Amino acid sequence: MRVRVLGINGSPRKYGNSARMLLVALHAARRLGASTTIIHLYDYKIAPCQGCYSDSPLECYFPKHGCPILRGEDEFKRLAEAILSSDVILVSTPVYWFNVSGHLKTLIDRLTALENMIHHTGRSLLEGKVAGLMAAGEEAGAAAALSWLALTFNMMGVHIPAWGTAYYHGRGDVLESKEAVNDSYNVGRVAVIASTLLKGKGAGVEHEWYVRLGESDMKEIVGLVRAEVERLKSESRVARPWIQ
Repeated sequence: MRVRVLGINGSPRKYGNSARMLLVALHAARRLGASTTIIHLYDYKIAPCQGCYSDSPLECYFPKHGCPILRGEDEFKRLAEAILSSDVILVSTPVYWFNVSGHLKTLIDRLTALENMIHHTGRSLLEGKVAGLMAAGEEAGAAAALSWLALTFNMMGVHIPAWGTAYYHGRGDVLESKEAVNDSYNVGRVAVIASTLLKGKGAGVEHEWYVRLGESDMKEIVGLVRAEVERLKSESRVARPWIQ
């Protein structure tokens, strides 16, 4: 089956450098036979997360009408369904004060409902998907934005492959930068390759990447680690006699 790629442009400028990097990555994905769709995030109304999780983890889940916020207007559910029906998510963002754009941050906050299904079904709905990430900004900050994106997606169960990030610093046209074009192209390329490999391994088997230990396993592992720590601590007293 063809790899399904969803491109998310996190900029209000559909023609800006963030969008251009994303379009390069999508071209790379199509060259590998993937089907691609692009979403311009600022075309959608997304209400801010209301922090239901903080009242109770069980209050945060999907679909629940796409979260209980502005049910008639909020379009998060449409976006979430597009993400869930994709194998690869390519995200490109401008840098707004050393981080992603506000609207993209709102979307990712709301994705907590998908990740938090681990408390309801034992599995994040995003688990096993692959993401490629891009950022463009006039000044420093793209690396910080990408670091936040990569950590957040990874903690939601999403794979970030090698060479799966790209950034551009500058005011000029990103397409004039051979390095940035190459990097963006490879973001799309490696994301499709990673998804293909993940799908191909153990064909027909649903991988569970994050598992919860049972009480006996937890007790056994903690006991073994504590014993190992005490052994290492004892050995270290020779070189580090101040250890208590």
